[in-house]
Amino acid sequence: MISIIGAGKVGSASAFNILRFRISDVVLIDIAEGLAKGEALDMMQAAPAIEFDGRVKGTKDFSEMEGSEVVVMAAGAGRRPGMTRFDLMSVNAKIVKSAVKEVATYAPECKLMVVTNPVDVMTYLAYKESGFERNRVFGMGNILDTMRFRSYIASELNISREDIRALVIGEHGDSMVPLVDYATVSGIPITDLLEKEQIEKIVNLTRTSGADVIKLKGATTYAPAVVIAIVVDAVLRGRNRVVSVSTFLQGEYGLSNISIGVPVILGKKGVERILELRLSPNARKQFVKSASIIKDMISRLENL
Repeated sequence: MISIIGAGKVGSASAFNILRFRISDVVLIDIAEGLAKGEALDMMQAAPAIEFDGRVKGTKDFSEMEGSEVVVMAAGAGRRPGMTRFDLMSVNAKIVKSAVKEVATYAPECKLMVVTNPVDVMTYLAYKESGFERNRVFGMGNILDTMRFRSYIASELNISREDIRALVIGEHGDSMVPLVDYATVSGIPITDLLEKEQIEKIVNLTRTSGADVIKLKGATTYAPAVVIAIVVDAVLRGRNRVVSVSTFLQGEYGLSNISIGVPVILGKKGVERILELRLSPNARKQFVKSASIIKDMISRLENL
């Protein structure tokens, strides 16, 4: 069973994707009980069309998450136009801190995936507050960034997105690091197919993509929701997917006491293994800068 805390646009869309992909039953939890129940009822009425006999339940009772293998933390204030992830930190920290206590009480054996922004800082907070092993707490951000990176590469080359393989590390924010050296089209490096100016345009679009959507429609919904379903599937079915998630580092990449996006093997235990890449000098410089930004946010969080 999967539990999702937060029945807003992303949480509810994630729940429906999990049902639609026939991954698991879902408990949708929100302090606005009517919202969670209404979303669950709406999904159940759609279930015959997606030919899935699983269940989705909406509730405000955190005890309903008992027995969950994965809990998704999607509660929190959304990022509004002109708002940075820094602006979200203090309000969302209180929400995450409170909800994590409930998770630790009712689903102490679960894997906890954090979606609430700023996701790297909230992942750090969730890890510290839960008392869980670090492999069981991870944040979603860079998988979404990687999808955006792949989409822009495909668009620039006018080819299928399915043939693009890429990776983004670092903060899920403006300082993210799209790894150009690791981006390929069916094994062909994009540096062999695109000019430097084209690659720089793609990297910049990737970094601003979330803010671009927010500016146009107020919030991102479909892309993060489908990423959540992909991650839940990887963990629940032990698929050992190689993806970039925010995870707590203890010396990897020369960093400690920080949650930041790095490539991992994601499976039944959560983060099965952290993969340390050989970064180019430029990528390393960008990654260190990204880490310093997160470190500063963590420091500010701890001083709140």
